[in-house]
Amino acid sequence: MAYLEIVGLGKRFGGADVLHDVDLSLEQGQILSLIGPSGEGKTTFLRCLNFLETPDRGIIRLNGETLFDADRPKGRQAHRQAFGLVFQAFHLFPQYTVLENVTLAPTLAKKGSKAALQQKAMDLIAKVGLTDKANAYPNTLSGGQQQRAAIARALAMEPDVLCFDEPTSALDPLLTKEVLNVIRLLKDEGRTMIVVTHEMAFAREASDRVAFLYGGTVAELGTPQEVFGAPRTEALRRFLRQ
Repeated sequence: MAYLEIVGLGKRFGGADVLHDVDLSLEQGQILSLIGPSGEGKTTFLRCLNFLETPDRGIIRLNGETLFDADRPKGRQAHRQAFGLVFQAFHLFPQYTVLENVTLAPTLAKKGSKAALQQKAMDLIAKVGLTDKANAYPNTLSGGQQQRAAIARALAMEPDVLCFDEPTSALDPLLTKEVLNVIRLLKDEGRTMIVVTHEMAFAREASDRVAFLYGGTVAELGTPQEVFGAPRTEALRRFLRQ
């Protein structure tokens, strides 16, 4: 049994199927890159995993526990802490410092004493290379620094699976490298991650598995060597050429 199992996931908006019959699995400690053209449901997929959207169909299991089953309305338990999400546009609270951003959610969730949570936050801030910015406000940070602060904030809730929604799309190449290096560090620590990305070199080099989302479903899934080296569908070949 895989650590993370997604079976038949579907989501409709109005009369349109944005996601349909999405099947994915991931082992603990692996990184899955989600690639594909814009508008094919990648962000919606992450939002469904994080229960920011409620799927209309499907099952989500983590480590053998059913977190969501659309056929059992009474059993729809939104285990939000099982997943963490790093947004494309950072979404840091501008009125709070980096340290306050990182400690806010664990404090509200009563995950420990103030002193313990502050120490843990400082450890995470150091992990992403922002110790000297702990008391800085988001508007004084570069885009790469803001995104690294957002990663620390997501880690503070101790998610089982950390998700990234195009974390480098708003960054220049140098800042992109900063953020991708942090993700590589987390991979080396054995974090289980799902990364929506347009950085094909990163997806090829850092992923254990790659999924090509097209038409709201997983059109191809495999190792980086399989997906990039021997694409089976014309849609994926066209996407890679572009």
